[in-house]
Order: sequence, then structure tokens, then C-alpha cells
Amino acid sequence: MNNQRNIGLSETQICAQCGLPYGKGGVTSQVDGKPLHFCCYGCSFTSTLTGEQGDAGTAGLFLARLGFAAFLSMNIMAVSWMTYDKGWATFGLEPEALLYLEKLLFVLSIPIMLFVGTPYLRNGWRELPSFRFSTDSLIALGSFTAFGVSSYQVFTGGGGIYFDTATTTLVLVTAGRYIEATAKVRTSNAIRKLIDLQPETARVVHNGTESIVLSKEVDVGEQIKVLPGERMPLDGVVEEGRTSINEAILTGESVPAAKHPGSRVFAATINIDGAIVVNVTARQRECVHAQIVRLMEEAQRTRSPIQQTVDRISGIFIPAVIGIAALTFAGWMIAAPFEEALLHALTVLVVACPCALGIGAPLASAIGIGHAAEQGVLIRSTEAMENVAHTKLVAFDKTGTLTRGEPSVSTVWASGDVRMMLSMGASVGKNSEHSLSKALVRYAEELQLPFLAVSDVRVIPGLGVAGNVEVHGKWLNVVVGNEELMIQQNIVLREELPAIDGTCVYVGWDGALQGSIGLRDSLRRLAAETVAELHAMKLETYLLSGDSNGATQSVAAAVGIEAAFAKLLPDGKLGKIRSLSSAGALMMVGDGINDAPSLAAADIGVTLGSATDIAKESADVTIIGDHLEKIPWLIHFSRRVLSTIRWNLVWAFGYNAVGIAFAVAGLLEPILAAIAMVVSSLFIIVNSRRLARSVKPGLS
Repeated sequence: MNNQRNIGLSETQICAQCGLPYGKGGVTSQVDGKPLHFCCYGCSFTSTLTGEQGDAGTAGLFLARLGFAAFLSMNIMAVSWMTYDKGWATFGLEPEALLYLEKLLFVLSIPIMLFVGTPYLRNGWRELPSFRFSTDSLIALGSFTAFGVSSYQVFTGGGGIYFDTATTTLVLVTAGRYIEATAKVRTSNAIRKLIDLQPETARVVHNGTESIVLSKEVDVGEQIKVLPGERMPLDGVVEEGRTSINEAILTGESVPAAKHPGSRVFAATINIDGAIVVNVTARQRECVHAQIVRLMEEAQRTRSPIQQTVDRISGIFIPAVIGIAALTFAGWMIAAPFEEALLHALTVLVVACPCALGIGAPLASAIGIGHAAEQGVLIRSTEAMENVAHTKLVAFDKTGTLTRGEPSVSTVWASGDVRMMLSMGASVGKNSEHSLSKALVRYAEELQLPFLAVSDVRVIPGLGVAGNVEVHGKWLNVVVGNEELMIQQNIVLREELPAIDGTCVYVGWDGALQGSIGLRDSLRRLAAETVAELHAMKLETYLLSGDSNGATQSVAAAVGIEAAFAKLLPDGKLGKIRSLSSAGALMMVGDGINDAPSLAAADIGVTLGSATDIAKESADVTIIGDHLEKIPWLIHFSRRVLSTIRWNLVWAFGYNAVGIAFAVAGLLEPILAAIAMVVSSLFIIVNSRRLARSVKPGLS
């Protein structure tokens, strides 16, 4: 049921149909119990008619206006032809019929001016007090001036009527707006696809019994069963079963990913060939799927620096055009009749309408962000995409970024009971998300060591973890971490420690070193190739790590990075990021808690899908999965988006400059100017849509 009532709003509202702001007045409708606010009854009626809001609703509104206006406008043009050069005589009419034909044109024009022209007039009127004019002001000024002068001529018996110019201009402008609106609708397809693909229900397994419940009601820690052919309803970790999953909707990868116990799975992906039981790790609103939707919606609402520059230029350009139109009118009045001078001034207003200028940057950005998301690269804002395009330096974290972040224990030394040392270290490390702690816990589980009671656990970013462990009824303060942490805790390292080829984690309590654990990590897939591709793009690369100098230099040599910095605490990484940024736009790629400050401080922060939540929140770009090879693609694609925006703006400014010159010289008529304006917008739309056909991420 759709119940309508008038509303008096003291604050600016956004129309749910056309998306335009409005102040006092308007209409509110109850749709399925939810209040929707509209700027007028026309928007409310269109919403009821089409059942769409947002971008789709805006396209529907412009289509309704276009169909209505085009029908009447064709009749106006036909009747107008009869008034030109004694066209009425062709139909055997007397000269007296001309007056009735002109009044008929007036009557036919009124519905178009009210239904199609009033929204432009209303917006232009709102802009008048602030003198911050938009394209709507030019459209309203041109069409309503033509209509007003024509109406005056009809009822005073003067010559020169321009009803066809006034109405056809509105029809062509509305056609251009409809084309723009449908283009925006297409850029939102990725969001709608993701929303539609997540199942609304999940098969929950509890005490051996299966039940179907709403996905939004499933909590973290519950188990769900997913059968072959079904989509994953939530994010989680496989507990039982093996299968392959098509993750193309998230990563862009066409090859299914093999899954086994311990593998991560994501909502909206397709389970192909095996039944699996999954332990849920995120509620519906916290899934990667939901994060993608939020990031894309947020990105499409933001405006990049280049868009803001265009907005400032438009604020100067439009008043200048109005001034040029006034001067054109005054200049032609000297050498031509009033009607001809007015016609040339109207042409200036129509041809200068900067519709193409207004969509050149935001449309290309929106299409670029949407295409990147389809390839598994989530860009937080249009500003972030522009910053990526300017990247000169790329700094990598080591563990979990260039390496897999899944190190394995290679060497163990203890001053006493090895199993007790490992058990105590793993008990404290179990409370940390760091990859080294997880490796220690996995090793203890493989040896079937007991996990002891712990309390007051403290994670020390960049150093390690500490906490109290209960051993035989006695609480000991156990410290697990790197050499710097041992020094802070006044624990002296021993000279007889075995040599470690990799990363060394120390375990100490009672003020003494009790053991050391050596861990090795493997490189991520295509890590070396990614760095080589960045070098081929003339970009400088750096490795920043809190690990030992030996482990850091080993990884740097393996991937081809010459400049590596080791033993960096979070504040040390932050300082290094700030110093490197002075040499050019810097991209930081990281994944851990200790990377969050650096990701936020860098010109552009990039994190992988396996990163910690705080790292994702600090990053400007999130890459789903462990696809390092998408980093060079991201930079190349962002440069292409920025290049497309620049070409769009060059075209828009060039078109306006040439068009205004022709109009001032009297070489262009209003209808032809309106057609040229639509063609210009169409060119920019087609040029921007080419971005959606970009190649998939990969290494050249």
C-alpha cells in the first residue's frame, strides 16, 4: 500500500526517486511500511509506477519524462512547421489560422514545461541566492526564456515564437540525462549481483540435526552445511569435507579453488563438488561479501580531487556562460532584430550546458571502481583510485604479505624441558593473531602438547606477546617474542643458542631465557614476479619488516628487492613511510596489526584479503585472496582510469569552447546545439564504458 501525504521539512532532504536535494515541502510515501521522501508528486508517482528507487528509479523518472515530452514535442514541431514560411497554406488554411496555430503551440507546450521543465527551474531558483549555478540553471534559463518570450508574442500579436526550441531543448536534455542515468545503473550491476547472490538462508548443524534458518540469524561459531551446487551463505573455515569452490565473483579467478579442513570460504561463492561443514567466522553483515557492498557504495559516493577541481571550474564556468549569453544578445541587438539576437543568446546557453563536463570524471571513476571490484580489488574511494595512479614507490611488509604468513617450526632449543617450554609458549601465543604465534600453536597441536591456563595476556605490536601461565598451581609471567622484547623484559640472551636460518622467537620467564624457536616462511605465489613487474613499470620497491635482519634480507633477495629495512617496530615503520613519501607517492602493502599505522599514513594503503580487520580498516584498497599480481594491474588500471577522465574533460572543454564560439557567431541554432550537447555526453559515456572491458589482472 502506498499512502501519500505532504511534508514540511526544515532540513535538506534527498529525493528517493530522482536523487536531487530539496528543502521545505515534498511528499512522503509509505511503501511496505517504510517511509520514502520525494521532492514532488511526480517523483512519488514515478516510484509507484516503476517500483524502483535510487539509480534505477532516476532512470525510470527520466524515461517517463522523456516519453511524455517526446510525444507532445513531435506534435509541437509538426504544428510549428505549419507556421514557418506560410506552411499553413500547404493545408489550405487562411492566414487567420496562424493565430490559432500559435495558441495551440502554447497549449501543447505548457504540459512539457510543467512536467519536464519545472524540476530544472526549481533547482535553478534554489541556486540563485548563493550564485552557485549548475547545469540546471542554464537549462531552465534557456528553455523558460524561449517559452516566456514566445508566450508574450502570442498574446500581444508579435512575431517570432520559439515553442519548438523551448520544448525540444528539454526533450534532448532529458534524453541525455536518461542516457547518463542508465550508464550509472550499469555501473551498479556489480553491487546488485553481489547482493542477490548471497543466500538468505543457511543449513545450520546442531548436535547432528540440520535446520534451515535465516542467514542473518546465524552467529559466529555455529556450524553450517553446504551441499554441492549451493552458494556459501556466510564466511567461515571448513571443518569437515573436501570440495572445490568457484570464487570468481570475489576474486575474478575462473579456476575453482580446492578447499579442505582449515581452508577459508566466503559468502556468495559456489560450492561445486563436495558437501562440507563450515565453522562460521563472521555474521552476515560482517562477511567479505557485505564489506564489498559497503566499500563500493562508499566509493561511488565520494569525489576525487580531480572531480572537486571540475566542480570548482563549473562554478566559475556557468556564470561566465550566462555573461557571454547576455553579451551575445546585446551585440546582436546592434545588427539584427530582437528575435534573432534572442535566438543566438539562447543557443549560447544550450550549447554551453556542461553536461559532458559534469559526468566526465564521476562516470569513469564509478565504472573503474565497479570493474576493479569484479576482479577482486576493492577500492574504498575515487580519491584512492586517483592516488594509486600517481604511485611512484611501493613498500611491502614481509610476513603475511610477500611471504605466505604461515611459517613452520624448523629449529627448537630449550634450557630445560623442551615440551614444557613449547607448551608454555604456545599457551600464551594462542591469544595472538600473529602468524608466528599461530605457527607455534600449530606445532604444539601436532605434538599433542597440553595448553595451560593463562591470564592477563598482552599483545605487544611488533615485539611479541606476554601473559601469566599456571604451572603446577604457580603463576609464571611468560614472554614470547623477538630479541627487542627480551631486552625490554631484562632477559639476557645466551651465546650458545643455535644458528637460525629464518625468524627466531624467544621464550622466557623468571627473568631468564628458557628457549628459542626457529621458524621459516615460504614466499607467496608470484611474489618475485610481482616485484619484477613493478620494476618494469619504473617503480621503486622497499621491504619493511619487524623481523631480524637475516630473515628480512633473505626474503628481499628472493623477490628482487634491493632496499630492505629490518627490526622496525610500528613507529619505526611509520617513520620510514613518512621519510620515503617525500620522494613521491608511496603505496604501502601490508596485512598485520603492526602495519595499520603505516597503511593509514601512506599515500595509498593496500592490504590482502587475509589481513587483520584493523589493517583492512586502515587500507584504501583490499585485494581479495593472496593475489599479489593484482598490485601492478591495479596501478596500471588506475592510470588508465585517470587517463580516460582527462580525455573526457579535454573533450568536454573543447566541445564547449567550439560550441560557444559557433553560437556567438550565429552559426548554430538552439535545436542543433541541444543535439550536439547530447552527442557530446554520449561520446563520454561510450569512452568511459571502455574501462569495463579491461583485461583481467595478471602479469605481462
